[in-house]
Amino acid sequence: MLSLPSYFLVASVFMPFVWFAQQSAIVLGLAFLSSSGVLVEAGYVVPPPENRGSSTTTRNKVALSRTDTNISKEIDQNEQITQESSIKNTNIIGSSGIIARNKERLEQQMLMAQKKSPTITTSRRRLSFKVPSRELQPPFPDGLNGGRLVTLPADYYFSSSTTSTSNVFAPSIGSSFLLSPPRDIHVWLPPQYDEYPNQDIRFPVLYCHDGQNAIQDSSSWTGYSWRLAGALTRMSERKMLQTNHLHTPPIVVLLPCAQDRIAFVPRRHLEYGDISQTFAQSHADFVSFTLKPLIDSMFRTMPEKEHTAAVGSSLGGQASFHLLVRHPDIFGKAACMSPAFQPSILSAVATLPASILEDKIIYIDNGGDMDDVKVPFVDPFDHLSMNHWWNPGYWWLDSQLQPGIDAMRLALDLKGIKYDYQKFAGGRHNERAWSCRIDKPLFSLYGIKA
Repeated sequence: MLSLPSYFLVASVFMPFVWFAQQSAIVLGLAFLSSSGVLVEAGYVVPPPENRGSSTTTRNKVALSRTDTNISKEIDQNEQITQESSIKNTNIIGSSGIIARNKERLEQQMLMAQKKSPTITTSRRRLSFKVPSRELQPPFPDGLNGGRLVTLPADYYFSSSTTSTSNVFAPSIGSSFLLSPPRDIHVWLPPQYDEYPNQDIRFPVLYCHDGQNAIQDSSSWTGYSWRLAGALTRMSERKMLQTNHLHTPPIVVLLPCAQDRIAFVPRRHLEYGDISQTFAQSHADFVSFTLKPLIDSMFRTMPEKEHTAAVGSSLGGQASFHLLVRHPDIFGKAACMSPAFQPSILSAVATLPASILEDKIIYIDNGGDMDDVKVPFVDPFDHLSMNHWWNPGYWWLDSQLQPGIDAMRLALDLKGIKYDYQKFAGGRHNERAWSCRIDKPLFSLYGIKA
């Protein structure tokens, strides 16, 4: 009996031969399976184009080529007979007629044989690789998505002379800085704006409240943005936008909200507040009489009201609807996500003539509790942000805002005004929740209706 050291010595000598035998068996086995078509049918091996298909297909091809060769030889023989008969000048008419009929019959046989060839091609198993495509569902990509930002400094548009006489933000009015202090405004230009610079291609304009939260996660106060540019570019890729003949995204004007307070009240709540307040009226006039003429003069826009829209969330949704009510000759569309409608705007819609809003496109949505679906108290995904770890979530707010939304719907129904309303059961009141459905208001504003 071999001792343990002797055993290891013998094993070290014969082990390479055993390993070589195993590898040879594997290679021969794979070669056999590949030649028999097993690996091809299983999808592991993609045969070259000239070798794809079964052996039956190959035999059919060979038989078809032989048939074509024989028929071609018969046609050549008939042509040779025709030449000989013309030289000998014997029974030219009869023989040429027979030959013509034979030639016609042979050509028909060849044509029928060639028509059978597609049946051979369809019997092949075609192996193709799917090219990944960006799906039209959240989460949409963050960032500019091929577009670019243009910054309008505050001193530029405040010193602009393109103002209306009713504009309360004219530099000559000292109270304008108190009502709405200057701030930089960013404009997102879609990729097609620079791709077609010399062509007469114009773009609709979307004015976005809380613009710092709309496109980039890094600038949003909760660490998540609406992913607005990501949704627009994906919809444009599928030609779902009824904007121009290129189905491009619109130009997006990002209106940042105010960050300071007045007597412990956030200025944003005043600018986006109820329409009876002076701050809210001044904000609507500024957007309509100062900012919009400036945007139309600087960029290739469609200035008509049917191509001018506003979008916002929470109080920003009310501010967007305010633009329709206060300036119906300038704005034609509004999208309100989880809007905080307050009494004055509800009474205005209920008392204004229906003709003011009957030609408008209006979108309203909200989340909150619905039947057995309740908004969770905490959603861990709200806090998985690269920029801000804390996201309040506002789990109760959409349910709390439901009565105001129901009152607005009732006012619109009584006036016979069409609108689009969607309810997202269990939806929270924050940017991450709105990013999961941002394509819905965009489709309502710009989508191609069936």
